[in-house]
Amino acid sequence: MKQIQSTRQADYSSSSVIIRNLCLVGIITWPCNSVKHRHSRGRPYVYSPTIIVCCFIIRLWFRLDSNRSLHHFLSVDLPYNIKVKRVCGLSVLQLPSRRTFDRRLKTISKDIRERILTMRNLFVSQDIVMPHILATDSTLMSAKGKFWHVSSMKKDIVRRLGIDLDETWS
Repeated sequence: MKQIQSTRQADYSSSSVIIRNLCLVGIITWPCNSVKHRHSRGRPYVYSPTIIVCCFIIRLWFRLDSNRSLHHFLSVDLPYNIKVKRVCGLSVLQLPSRRTFDRRLKTISKDIRERILTMRNLFVSQDIVMPHILATDSTLMSAKGKFWHVSSMKKDIVRRLGIDLDETWS
């Protein structure tokens, strides 16, 4: 485990954003209840939830549309792909099967909420992110209340209280 973390920390200085993010995900200590119990029925968990979350992040980052394409991306022996696999905690020869991705990524929604909250708390405590800064996209947000009609706008007539006078700024 320490060798994996040292490999991840060594790759943290890399210029790739995805490599740095995967390194951060790999060095976080996760809540105990997010790991499946050893004595439960069914298939044993060979790959840790952290490895599966890293593979899920890779799938999102590279916009891979299926688990089959994720498996193919990780199985290609290019230097960058090998580096991504190593940062995820997978060895060059060790790769989950496509069916493992199908099973484990189907149930990731149970585990991901706790992980996001843990990451948020860690990033705020380490001053990696500032909680008071809010990022938004360019989607218009609708104003609450009544509309200010065009004919009333031209005449500068406000008929009701609570009308958004800056409604036309977009």
